[in-house]
Amino acid sequence: MKPLKLRTKIILFTTLIVVGVVSGSFFLINQVVRDQVRSRLVHDLERSQKTLDQAQKNRLRELVAYSVIASENSTLKAAIETFQIEMRSGSATPVLDQLRRTVENEATKLFLILSADLLIITSNQGQILAIQGIEENSIPTDFNLLAQRSIVNSLLSQPLDFAEAASIWQVGAKVYRMVSVPILLQDIVVGTLSTGFEISPGLVATIKSNTDSDIVYSAGGNIVASTLGSVQNEALKSYLRQLPMSQLQVARTIQAEVKLAGETYLTLRVSAGDVAGGAFVVLNSIDQAMQATMGDIRQTLIWTGLISTVIAILLGLSLSESVTRPLMRFVGFMQGITRTGDLNQQFQSGAPNYEVDALARSFERMARSLNESQQQMANYDRELRQREIDEEKLRSLATRSRLDALISQINPHFLFNALNTVSVLIDENPTEARRLTLKLSNIFRQTLMASEREMISVQQELNFIQDYLEIEKARFGERLHIQQEVHVTEAGIPCFTLQPLVENAIKHGAAPKVGRTTICIQVNQTGNRLTIEVADDGVGMPERPIQEILSNGYGLKNLIDRLTILYASDFSWNFESQPRKGTRVRLDLPANPVRTA
Repeated sequence: MKPLKLRTKIILFTTLIVVGVVSGSFFLINQVVRDQVRSRLVHDLERSQKTLDQAQKNRLRELVAYSVIASENSTLKAAIETFQIEMRSGSATPVLDQLRRTVENEATKLFLILSADLLIITSNQGQILAIQGIEENSIPTDFNLLAQRSIVNSLLSQPLDFAEAASIWQVGAKVYRMVSVPILLQDIVVGTLSTGFEISPGLVATIKSNTDSDIVYSAGGNIVASTLGSVQNEALKSYLRQLPMSQLQVARTIQAEVKLAGETYLTLRVSAGDVAGGAFVVLNSIDQAMQATMGDIRQTLIWTGLISTVIAILLGLSLSESVTRPLMRFVGFMQGITRTGDLNQQFQSGAPNYEVDALARSFERMARSLNESQQQMANYDRELRQREIDEEKLRSLATRSRLDALISQINPHFLFNALNTVSVLIDENPTEARRLTLKLSNIFRQTLMASEREMISVQQELNFIQDYLEIEKARFGERLHIQQEVHVTEAGIPCFTLQPLVENAIKHGAAPKVGRTTICIQVNQTGNRLTIEVADDGVGMPERPIQEILSNGYGLKNLIDRLTILYASDFSWNFESQPRKGTRVRLDLPANPVRTA
């Protein structure tokens, strides 16, 4: 390692520490300031909402006061009452038109007197009789306003506060905030008088001038009035479209942090809860507030960071000089040992340096100890390798000896049972006995060949037990029936896997049973697993512990012992038996290919 590299690392390390501290301080301050700014903006939004609500309430109450006075117009009352009577009696259209014109004339006079942007006179069924402030041709024929909340409220026997029950009515691109009062004739409601003010860009601009917050009114998926720019308006429309309809119609206020055209805003959406879905959105820019607050702090942190970096570089130079010079002498000492291989060299110290000198003395002691133990380690390594080889040979011989012992137990036991079967037939059917004797010799030959191999194929195992089954069929006749459902034949299994299962099925299932017994042999493969199942419908056995079954069943215990040696925990088996229903033994083994000798 060159001194320049270590010196550079020390300088970079100290500089990075300083930069990290300054950067961390900046981010911490930025987060604290952001939280404070956000808290202040929340307060500003709430204040702006109150100003907005108060401005609307004042305007609505003013309209209610004027509308109540205007609704006392006797000419208007009489015309509306007569119009409704003539409508019910089915009078001619000219009469109705005359009455409608009377209502319209009175509406024109009232509109000139009232300070309103919209005036509507309806019957007590919500039918529009006169309208001022918008073109009449923009309203469909027979249009009904009975769904408007303010009109429904004014028709009630005990209406709520008219200003609180105000509603939104959108006509084309314009949106109006409406209040309605009943037109009474002798305490009977004959119609309604509705007045309203337009929610326009001028209105939101006036409110912004009093609150310093941006004000937007959105209705029907469009921006009706806004103090934002066009780009922010489009982004806000996309955001509002994503809100659930339930929030647009029910929730009174929703506060959120929204990114519009790359700028982050804290927003407060104020909904009237009206079916029109219109809502005011009050916005304050978090980015602009942060910029105004963090400007001086950011400049101070930048100067602090620059000065601290210069100081860190100077300190790093001084520190690296005091460390690298004695350290390089120690490096030269170690390189000398590497070149010569002499572990008995001694470190020659220049200027005293406690840390490096202590390290050198420790290295010298380690080198001497290493030199002394090298030979011992070499000898020990040779002895250990030889011991591992000998132990592996012993383990292999022990496993093979145990397997051979288990297999050697199977051969005489199996052949003894087969000889008993043939001996029974010698007196009864000598010809059949001779044929089965040939089968027995074939079984004996296959037993000798199979026992010399650890693994055989499923087909070889089936061939092996086929001759045995021929002998047993001759003994049991029609009482014994064999079914085979073998779907894989080339997979490798340990020799004498199927034979003890089939022998147990005959001995414990078929022999004690009166009548026919069916033995089913199934072999299936799923992925890399092999399933072997031998089932019979013989006499079965009563329920008892598995250990008791293994202790009484010689062939099954022998098979489980051999599979445990070969597969350890990579196999499983299941034993099921019920009296008078039969027995089922299932093995689950790895589906390994046959290994030829």
